[in-house]
Amino acid sequence: MKKSEASKCEDGVDLISNMPDSILLLILSLLSSTEEVIRSSILSRRWRYLWTSIPSLDLFSRFHREDKFKKDEFKDFVFWVLANRSVDLDCLHLGCFDHYTLSTVRRWIHMAVTRNVKQLQLMFYPEDEDGDVEIPHCLVTCGSLEILGLNVSYRSLRLPNITGFQALRHLRLTYVDLSIDSDLVKGFLESFPLLEGLIFISCFLNERGLLYISCSKLKILRIENENDELMCDSIKICCPKLVDLELRGLLANNFFFECLDSLNKAEIEPKLIGNIKSVLFPGISHVEHLWIDLYFFSQCVYAACDPALPNLKTLALTTGVDAFTMDELIRILKYYPKVESLQLILKEKFYGPEEWELHEGEARRLMTPDVKRVELFEYNGEKPKFVSDWQEDIYMEMVFSWGTKAKIW
Repeated sequence: MKKSEASKCEDGVDLISNMPDSILLLILSLLSSTEEVIRSSILSRRWRYLWTSIPSLDLFSRFHREDKFKKDEFKDFVFWVLANRSVDLDCLHLGCFDHYTLSTVRRWIHMAVTRNVKQLQLMFYPEDEDGDVEIPHCLVTCGSLEILGLNVSYRSLRLPNITGFQALRHLRLTYVDLSIDSDLVKGFLESFPLLEGLIFISCFLNERGLLYISCSKLKILRIENENDELMCDSIKICCPKLVDLELRGLLANNFFFECLDSLNKAEIEPKLIGNIKSVLFPGISHVEHLWIDLYFFSQCVYAACDPALPNLKTLALTTGVDAFTMDELIRILKYYPKVESLQLILKEKFYGPEEWELHEGEARRLMTPDVKRVELFEYNGEKPKFVSDWQEDIYMEMVFSWGTKAKIW
């Protein structure tokens, strides 16, 4: 028995190396970088070509622009990795910042397309391009691409004048300038017949422009702006299949919601800098779980002819300490007596010795025949009241629970 075991190890192959390829590839996929995966090829002859079959590649330039040798080294490394693939690519993450020319990036994209890439995440802003970045023809016509993420550091994008993206289901645009071509978003959406997920992160439109999103199959939409300038003047959303909506940051002055008949969950926390003109109802009338800025919500409620949300189960209201009053909360609650769970979240720091208590009379004003119990909780808490005794950075949460079905969302 010992002799047999010894014979198995005569060529230096260990027990792990005797495992099936599927197990070894799973082990390699747990490593933190593609470079570490490739280094495993020196372990033994058994491991030499395993890396060529891993389903995902994560290639990010770690080299500074001024070091030409390292730039060329990384460039050669990417070409070598993509050229030596033995199977198709499930996922490629490629980040090369402004270190390489557009022609180099195009060649890398073309090599990924020839490997039938399904998911492609690109971060690049070519050193030889000061203006628009045109999406390569081969990427638009790629029949395998299902997920695409683009970060071009506020460069403008241009689409070739062809139809494509026939398999794309999810699109994420980060730091993209959409102001030059007002029809870019419209053109993108028309190019994606199967699009289900759309994300805009800190993109820029003309401050007087309209971002109009109308997509028949879209299920997930997220728009977030981390910048200090408005993304655009108005946002209009009309997506009958939309299930999950998230809007955050300094986005627009005006919001218009239409035909969101499938909406289940919405998180709407826009930063507002002026007078708002927003039509929230009846566009979101089917929503079940709503997380929303209290001031924005109250303005929309009072402006609506019918602010009913008959399917609403969970309502989370976010507000700052200075903007909150119990009367404002009570006015909002009278429209939604059937809600099963309500959260009031005061998001800013507390300074000073003030106390905000919910007195017995106010508690009665909250009660309706459908309310079984009202509970208030502090984040660090013991007392059922808002309290601040010169403590900094206290985050407190007040939760009202309706009936036996109550839950915290």
